[in-house]
Amino acid sequence: MKKMALIAPIAVFGMVGFPQSVFSQERPSGLEAFVGGGIGYYRLNDGDFLDEDERLKDDRLSVKVFGGIEISRILGLELGYVNFGEAEGDVTSLNADGWTVAGILALPITENFAPYGKFGRLHWDADVSAGPISRSDSGEDNFYGVGARFALSEQLDLRIEYERFDLADTDLDMASANLQIRF
Repeated sequence: MKKMALIAPIAVFGMVGFPQSVFSQERPSGLEAFVGGGIGYYRLNDGDFLDEDERLKDDRLSVKVFGGIEISRILGLELGYVNFGEAEGDVTSLNADGWTVAGILALPITENFAPYGKFGRLHWDADVSAGPISRSDSGEDNFYGVGARFALSEQLDLRIEYERFDLADTDLDMASANLQIRF
């Protein structure tokens, strides 16, 4: 109990100083590399893919990893991989993933906050099955997104993003939370 009484004030005072030290870091303005990853939640709109009675259960988690370079504080290039997992219906299922390349245009409001937009290409692979029938498909389509980057420290960012992916006639809307390390 005495240890707890001693540790609690130290922890409280440490937490009070933590946000100031984390958010007081300045970002360099030159070329920087970054890597990151995160999890997302997506909904899919399958258009003409299925009848209304056979809609896929479209609330799924996805995983993504990415890396790239920031050419300046406002312009970047990103390569990534996204796994959309498997969406299932009563009889049908869709399993998709893909590789991305995108340009990022940011508008740094402060040293620690920058909203941004991204536009790129998705090279995707999808496996679709309906009962005993299955087929694989692949393609390349454009995608776009918007997000906000929050600097947590000198080299660690939190990125919150919304992205719209197109897989043939199927649109995927994904919101994700990502951690990014700069070096």
